[in-house]
Amino acid sequence: MNWYLVSVRPNKRDLFLKHLDFAIDKNQLKELFVDRISPSDPMYKDMILIQISNLKLAQTQLRGIEHFQRIEPRPLTEKQLGQFVGK
Repeated sequence: MNWYLVSVRPNKRDLFLKHLDFAIDKNQLKELFVDRISPSDPMYKDMILIQISNLKLAQTQLRGIEHFQRIEPRPLTEKQLGQFVGK
C-alpha cells in the first residue's frame, strides 16, 4: 500500500473529507482507502495524503466524490511523506 497526494477544490478539504467518509462507509471501501492524513501546514490546505491499496480503483471512486480535483499518479516516497507531515 502506498501514499498518494490528492488535491481538492480550494477551501473544500473538510467538505471533501466528509464526502469521502460517506463514500467509504456506503460502498465498504475501507480496504481501498486504508488511511489518510490532512497536512497541518497552511501551504497544503487543499491537499490530503491517502494510503491506497489499488490506485486504479481509487481513481474511479475519487472521481465520483464532490470537490475532488486530482490524484498524483506516482506514490509518495518516505521522504516526501515526512515533509508533508512535518517529520
